[in-house]
Amino acid sequence: MSDYWRLLDTGTQPAAHNMALERVILAARSRGLIPNTLHFLEFTPSVLVGYHQSVSLEVDEGYCLRHGIEINRRVSGGGAIYVDQGVLGWELVACKDTPGIPGRLEEMYRLLCEGAVAGLARLGVAARFRPKNDIEVGGRKISGTGGAEAGNALIYHGTVLNDFDVETMIRCLRLPIAKLDDKQVQSFKERVVSLREVLGSLPAMPVIKQAMVEGFASVLGIRLEAGALTEQEKKLLEQELPLFQSDDWTRGTRRLQNSSLSTVDYKTTGGLIRVTLRLDRTRHRIRYAFITGDFFAYPERSILDLEAALKNTSCEPGDLLQTVRGFFAAHQVRIPGITPDDFFYALQTAIYPTGRGREQSLKTAESSAGR
Repeated sequence: MSDYWRLLDTGTQPAAHNMALERVILAARSRGLIPNTLHFLEFTPSVLVGYHQSVSLEVDEGYCLRHGIEINRRVSGGGAIYVDQGVLGWELVACKDTPGIPGRLEEMYRLLCEGAVAGLARLGVAARFRPKNDIEVGGRKISGTGGAEAGNALIYHGTVLNDFDVETMIRCLRLPIAKLDDKQVQSFKERVVSLREVLGSLPAMPVIKQAMVEGFASVLGIRLEAGALTEQEKKLLEQELPLFQSDDWTRGTRRLQNSSLSTVDYKTTGGLIRVTLRLDRTRHRIRYAFITGDFFAYPERSILDLEAALKNTSCEPGDLLQTVRGFFAAHQVRIPGITPDDFFYALQTAIYPTGRGREQSLKTAESSAGR
């Protein structure tokens, strides 16, 4: 790989600042204004929803407001997370054609996660990559990761759970566990693990960061040199920050206008697809489609484009299958672990909740479409 990368550490910032900065660094790298970069970031208490998620469906906004917890939206997909001073964020921003970075998303995920794994190993933590994009210790998650892209640049980011406030996380997010008993809450706690729990005590933050630097440098074969934001990045940040501080960014792109609409969840190997539809059953048409989930879609606006393609189209199974498959065939959409037929079945289930299973639905639709 390219030998020199910038090491950037922007310390603790509000979520809006950190999310705007991700967009800025990604744009700056795409335009060739900066070198490839490893960026460390830390947060004041915040909830971050994935790019394709709805705040109203994922977050207990009342609890967050009462406790001064900021809500914001990532530039990447994935699920909603709670972050605070016990979480270290890391992100790699690079040109997509950087030698050594795989073109296939699944292979890229694995390689870049191995850098974090190597860093954790230097702290005495026996971590491993768990497809599609988690890092675990003894089967328990210590880091979640994901990415996005812009032009010819990519961002791949993750967290390290140095310490973990699971009770606050459960109250911030709309999780079924919030209504479960103590035994089930404890079961959830056992699915995740922090550095403090693994090591018995928490290393100082500079020690953790240095271990991660060494891990990424070793796996990627790069030399990291400490740097700062350029004047161009600072100007871009001034321009972007008002948007990321606005309700339009946090809620606008994924705002569910009518809470009475029925919602169907469909779990795939690549993540959850949540579909909400408004239907004109008299004319057998989809009036409006609202698709969210914790998957990662490239490019980021693919799901918005799919929703637009579905608007006012026939909801007959054969027609729906052709619409969905046609959309994916005409666009260069990549969603790790999820196929166009997964989206068809999720939509089909929302239209016919008591319908057939996935394979039978596909077979019926293909027959109806004359295929």
